[in-house]
Amino acid sequence: MKRCFLCPLIILTVLAGTGLAQAPQKPDVVGTWVGTALSDDTLLEVALVIDKTNEAYSGKFSEATGMVVASPLREIVFKDGKLTFEFDLSQPLTALIKFELLLDNGTLKGVWFDPDGNSGAVELAPKK
Repeated sequence: MKRCFLCPLIILTVLAGTGLAQAPQKPDVVGTWVGTALSDDTLLEVALVIDKTNEAYSGKFSEATGMVVASPLREIVFKDGKLTFEFDLSQPLTALIKFELLLDNGTLKGVWFDPDGNSGAVELAPKK
């Protein structure tokens, strides 16, 4: 009876490949997100687009009525399930708007705020 010297290596390779295929993917925020943001007791329909090249994120934020039209995002950080970013709102004066959102069960939930103390709740889901 001949002994296969490569059999253990083949089995390990197959098992390793199977394990890699089933490994859970790290959650990420890349894509288009739609939902609502509360501002002055008004629920606004908003959209967030996040892209990633290499390790750097980029993105844009917009609001359905046109108050915010594809404003480019800055300081985008996604770490440990928390997404933070900021952009300039030019309406009629420029104001810095910051977001802090948590990715939980496929939705982004959190708050927006500005330096003057204004804030509101935000909830976004992936666009289907």
